[in-house]
Amino acid sequence: MRRDQLFNFLSLVMLGLTLLVIGYYILIILNPYTALNPFPPTQRMVAVVATLTPTLQPPRKGAATWTPTPTPTITPTAPPTFTPTATPIPPTRTPIPPTATPTFTPSPTPRVTRSPHLFTYELNYETPYYGCAWLGTGGLVQDLDGNPLKDYRIHVWGGGIDVVILSGSKQVYGDSGWEQFFLSQPAEMNGVFRVQLHSPYEPHTPVSEEIVLNFPGLCSKSLAHIVFTKNH
Repeated sequence: MRRDQLFNFLSLVMLGLTLLVIGYYILIILNPYTALNPFPPTQRMVAVVATLTPTLQPPRKGAATWTPTPTPTITPTAPPTFTPTATPIPPTRTPIPPTATPTFTPSPTPRVTRSPHLFTYELNYETPYYGCAWLGTGGLVQDLDGNPLKDYRIHVWGGGIDVVILSGSKQVYGDSGWEQFFLSQPAEMNGVFRVQLHSPYEPHTPVSEEIVLNFPGLCSKSLAHIVFTKNH
């Protein structure tokens, strides 16, 4: 019971304080210059300056009256307008001579001469086409582009052999192929047989260096395969 009375008393106190605050704000709104207002508005001083209006006095009797003479208004005259006349100038055309288109002529690609002889050669020892029961030499004659050259004379000599073979006579190696048989079995033979290419024209001069053949006595190296290539 006492607790409820305490709450009722506090509620009345808060209500009274609320009414006092509301009344305080109403008082400041009605009279902002009251001593209870901690922030009164600042008064502004307005200076009132009296303006004197001159009063026209009537002229006295016998006094001369001055009548202002109107000043004539000068109207400026616009200067004459100059309109330039454009004189057409005919366009000058300078004839442009036709430019000749240069014609590019490809120059032949120079090729290096690899030997003082007309033909170089490439020698490889290989397995014969006929198996191991064969020992000899064969190959091709061609130009620098790989085209076959027929009727060249291949001179083969040594070991009791001295023959001339024509390129193109054994086409198992190619269109310009040639071949010479030595023995029916592999054998080690160094410096016994020699080969040289000759011109097909009289007097059939040599056109390659002299090639010395060296067989190691193996079946896989019983064919001395020689390709003659024309280099210039």
